[in-house]
Amino acid sequence: MRRLTLLATLLATSAGACAQLGVVTDGTSVSVGRPSNGYLRDGHRIPDRGEGFTTRTPWKERGNRYGTDELLDLLTGVGRRMASSKGPRLVVADLSGPNGGESRKWHRSHQSGRDVDLVYFMRDAKGAPMEADAMRIFDGQGKAKDGSGITIDIGRTWLLVKELVLAHEATVQWVFMYEPIALKVIEHAVANNEPELLIARVRIALKQPGDSARHDDHMHVRVYCSDRDRAFGCMDIGPMELYALREADRETAGDYAQIVASLIGDAAHTIATEVFMTASTMPPAAPEVVAAVPTVADGTASDAATVPPAPPARTTPGAAAKTAAMMEVPRDLPSLGRMLRRPFDRIFENRWR
Repeated sequence: MRRLTLLATLLATSAGACAQLGVVTDGTSVSVGRPSNGYLRDGHRIPDRGEGFTTRTPWKERGNRYGTDELLDLLTGVGRRMASSKGPRLVVADLSGPNGGESRKWHRSHQSGRDVDLVYFMRDAKGAPMEADAMRIFDGQGKAKDGSGITIDIGRTWLLVKELVLAHEATVQWVFMYEPIALKVIEHAVANNEPELLIARVRIALKQPGDSARHDDHMHVRVYCSDRDRAFGCMDIGPMELYALREADRETAGDYAQIVASLIGDAAHTIATEVFMTASTMPPAAPEVVAAVPTVADGTASDAATVPPAPPARTTPGAAAKTAAMMEVPRDLPSLGRMLRRPFDRIFENRWR
């Protein structure tokens, strides 16, 4: 009876917010369509400043401050981790409008809440790190063309793209960047003996687009559709290599992450994957513990345990596990809406297309 009362209350309080959609929502964002032909439902606004990141007046005034839960989790999580290494804050420029959609005055893409512009980290004329005050156009050597003597901070830019590619909050598809600058970032990584597998992943993400500005004044980050948004009409365009690698990482993590995902949701699946992959060994679970965990095979919780036995301990991680070993155990939790989304989807099967 209590459960029915709770559900009735939830339906009543949510009805007003969902009148336009005609569905009940838990407030979780939905990215629909393509980045250049789509829109955003229940997008959330990124704060103007937070731990490790900030913005500037021009982008505040434009109002393009909205994105998916996954994108906002990515920015706040990466900002927090970047703050642990002393240096200037990340300057976040445009995301999408409140409801996404076309905004030709500023962007051709940025329509579905999965794109964000980031200003390059900079050094002043004396070589000291400085917080970016505006977008500046840089030449192939990373030097500002305005005669200010300002240069791109290649080292801190490497730290940023590394964090983006390894981030557990969302899977990054592209970091659009002027190719000569991208080459300098990769050269820095090689010179500092960064792992070859990591450099290869970053190299896949770094790209100078051929159908738009060459991105010599800012970086443009795009994330893949979340697993759940893909079911609601979100569409990825372009190569899926980094998505496939992340899926391979999940598979390498074993069945433990899958169990957590079936109980809580895709966001927790990603976190569980990173946690279990970070461990160098994983002892088998006690039979009585495994038997007590329910599983979800067809969208309905089963009373009988059907989970496979725990995998044996791994003492020699594979290539994907080595990549994950470079990650810290995640400290950032997904939004409550994302954690609740899977059970809500089972109740309300409407498709927001």
